[in-house]
Amino acid sequence: MPDIIKITDYPTMFDDTAVPFFPEIDIEPKNIENVHQSEGGRDIVQTIRNDKLSASVKLSVAGDDWVAFFYDLFRNHDSVRFRQYSPLEHGYTDRTIRISKFKYKMVKHSEELSGVSGVWEMSFSIEEF
Repeated sequence: MPDIIKITDYPTMFDDTAVPFFPEIDIEPKNIENVHQSEGGRDIVQTIRNDKLSASVKLSVAGDDWVAFFYDLFRNHDSVRFRQYSPLEHGYTDRTIRISKFKYKMVKHSEELSGVSGVWEMSFSIEEF
């Protein structure tokens, strides 16, 4: 029987910063393929890689520090190191990604909560190079 793995031991990481919450990440592995056509007109597909990461990310955070952190990654970094637990590898997978389609908004009336500068909802896409 395999060892029991606690997912909390593997926080998702963006550029070596551990995210202390678990974002909702909808992963859609993509194939990287070359398509050639033979002299007879038949398509020849060569799969170069099977697991290119493409995903949409959604998360809610208390306070605006995490909004600023992710906005900085989106705005000022051409590439970001992304580490996430993989059930297929039983450990971290390291990928180089870019962040796009970054959106954020404050949850209505959350600015009234004591001790935080609002609750923020963020969403963005990540795609592996």
